[in-house]
Amino acid sequence: MERMMLYLAFGYVPVVCLTLAAYAKRNRIMRMIFKPLLIPSLMILYALAAPKPNVWILLALGFGWAGDVFLLGHHHWNVYGGMASFALGHACYITGMLLTQPGLHPILLLSVAWIGACLLLVRRFLIPHAPKRLKLWAQCYTVLLSGVCATALYLACMSGFNAAYVLCFFGGLLFFVSDGLLAFDMFGRKTRLGNFFVMTTYILAQTALAVGFVLHGGI
Repeated sequence: MERMMLYLAFGYVPVVCLTLAAYAKRNRIMRMIFKPLLIPSLMILYALAAPKPNVWILLALGFGWAGDVFLLGHHHWNVYGGMASFALGHACYITGMLLTQPGLHPILLLSVAWIGACLLLVRRFLIPHAPKRLKLWAQCYTVLLSGVCATALYLACMSGFNAAYVLCFFGGLLFFVSDGLLAFDMFGRKTRLGNFFVMTTYILAQTALAVGFVLHGGI
């Protein structure tokens, strides 16, 4: 525990602060340096904190790191690469959570309804602003992203609202907010601090998911 707290104070938190400072100041050089360090530092924190680190959470974070690196570029293939990487990461989060609870339950219908509601929101408010070539990708990505929230919600209900699954749910919800803000910033009206708020919600989302897995013994 002492080793983890020291790393948290002198490893992860400084990287988070420097990354957010880079986005607040709109400093491209700082972004290029610190953003790629963000997820690896979270992976180390997870490995130190989890009693038994799970390969699915490590894969999810690894794909998140790849997505971060892709989105540092400005070519159209960077967007495709980033979306594909994050989609694979969400699939890993879903798999990791589902493997903790065998069997299904009627509450699953609530989770499916959540995915449908998220998809309708995206189709209504985001899809019209996206380039034609990205519309199908965006809808498929939305299903996976909302699936993280839906899976965590399902497992939270099944476990009597276990804190680990509740935290994973809020992590998925923050991911949804972060990607929604990113979509508006990319395809809609840009704001000066848009990227800062995207990164703030993104960091909170990845951290909440990682901590949620830690609370469940590394699920």
